[in-house]
Amino acid sequence: MDPQSTLARTQLFTRAVNDFRLTKDQRQEITHARAEAIAKSFDLTLDDLLTCSEKFWNSHLNGINVIDGAATALWTIHVNLACGSLAQYAAHRPELRELCRKMLAFEVTAHYLLTEIGHGLDTQNIETVVRLLPNGDFEIHTPNPRAAKFMPASIPAGGLPRIAVVMARLLVQERDAGIRPFVVPLNDGQVMYEGVSCRVLPDRSGTRPVGHAITSFNHVRLPSTALVGDLGSPLSLRIEFLTSIWRLGIGSATMAGLCVPALRVGAYIAGKYAKRRTVSNSQGQFVPILSFRTTSLPILHAFAQAAVLEALFKEIRPYFASTEDLDLSTVLNSRNGLAAVFKTLAIRHFRESIVTLTDRLGAQGLFIENQLVSVELEIRGMSIAEGDVTVISIRLASELLLGRYTLPASRYPNSPLARHERGIFNELQAILKGMNNNHRSEDFNAKLLPRSKELVLAIGYRMAYEAALDARVDPLLVDLYQAGAILLDLAWYVENGVTTRQAAIEAEEVALTLATPHLDRFMEESGAEPFIHAPIASDAAWDKYVDSLVLIKRPGGVFEQAKL
Repeated sequence: MDPQSTLARTQLFTRAVNDFRLTKDQRQEITHARAEAIAKSFDLTLDDLLTCSEKFWNSHLNGINVIDGAATALWTIHVNLACGSLAQYAAHRPELRELCRKMLAFEVTAHYLLTEIGHGLDTQNIETVVRLLPNGDFEIHTPNPRAAKFMPASIPAGGLPRIAVVMARLLVQERDAGIRPFVVPLNDGQVMYEGVSCRVLPDRSGTRPVGHAITSFNHVRLPSTALVGDLGSPLSLRIEFLTSIWRLGIGSATMAGLCVPALRVGAYIAGKYAKRRTVSNSQGQFVPILSFRTTSLPILHAFAQAAVLEALFKEIRPYFASTEDLDLSTVLNSRNGLAAVFKTLAIRHFRESIVTLTDRLGAQGLFIENQLVSVELEIRGMSIAEGDVTVISIRLASELLLGRYTLPASRYPNSPLARHERGIFNELQAILKGMNNNHRSEDFNAKLLPRSKELVLAIGYRMAYEAALDARVDPLLVDLYQAGAILLDLAWYVENGVTTRQAAIEAEEVALTLATPHLDRFMEESGAEPFIHAPIASDAAWDKYVDSLVLIKRPGGVFEQAKL
């Protein structure tokens, strides 16, 4: 059993699954302890972060991340965004190397402050400023409420000192020297440092507490070593900024990778429930609801999507590894483009599947304890981090249609999904040419922006299918995935003579019929079982859960409650 499967069965991860009975402070302490435990279980090094090693990359596919989304958010931000941003400079900066050591050992906790209330994803216009002082030190300041950093977990928690990598506009003698990263201490684990303040935001509905806050700085002095990078960078301000936030592209892809274990956990729980939940058929016999295609269909599709997404996730990893011999602009474009494709596709599959799977659980699916609603809400928050899919799709589609760069070409150009991608691209490019490639026009806004996600998804379906073929994913799942992807834009396939409506429906039916006898194997091979705490997954778990609930009975309205 891997370390994460063992960890998932420890008291830290099982005692507070129903953690809304605890106080917020208690839940927050548990979340921070879980974040530390998860991160340490992967035993990541600075080299893992710098090279995006398989160990680092694949850690996001582990089911341990599905149990507590808040803990997962904390450890991934701490490791990837904060420590990862410092890692490239650690070899030449002893003080940063020591700080990274402390971060990986969780002697300090770290966050990443970029987004501001007044600017959202328009990060190139953030207003937090850092001034270079005459003695070489710096001063960071929030000039107005719009410039306050939004959503970081800045509050004291976990009893450990908290620092942050803060993106701010550097002013050198009032000259704009670009947006640069700075290491800023926030609190000592108990109280905020002088000049640093935060307003605590409410918890997001149905999720565990991260400790989100609105964070501001009031003329906070920083040492000369606070600047991450070189003061006199030879790069343009735009490239310097994009280089400074290079971990965001990695975070966009890896956080979306969490959809893979989330789909598997959701499908596993739905499958276990569908086996034990019975209804009477027309002969008066009790049969499991799994015997109905309306129940087995979303479960099998979820397993197919998870398998294919995993193949694509692993295939794109080398693009995020060390590429020092390539043009910097090319590297940034390819990374951001691939991250946008994967994230858009993963979120699309997850959102549609998880809602359907939850519906198949009936009223019991509405409760946090049964995991699916909780997972849905946690992933929804993560899908917005590092750019929501609409914004990143608009950006990518515009760049591709204008020919500013390309993504990896199809390896199976005659497949239906490759033909679909090519058809959508050519159609949209023709519309753009008809408006003289004016991507700032009202026509572009009206005709192409709303279809940006359509193009990115078409690219994603094709890339995921090809990755699955080359990774030798189970053909039963690959065929089911392709059948499902075609049905998502059936009108195009029919209009272009690729298939007929009836043929496409029958293709899915055949794929489902062939895959259904293997559902038990898919569930076992998913690896989801150690990370399941949903009471509805088994009769024994359900009985234990019911016995833990408050009991009210006569005489005297006696209250009885099992200990957590």
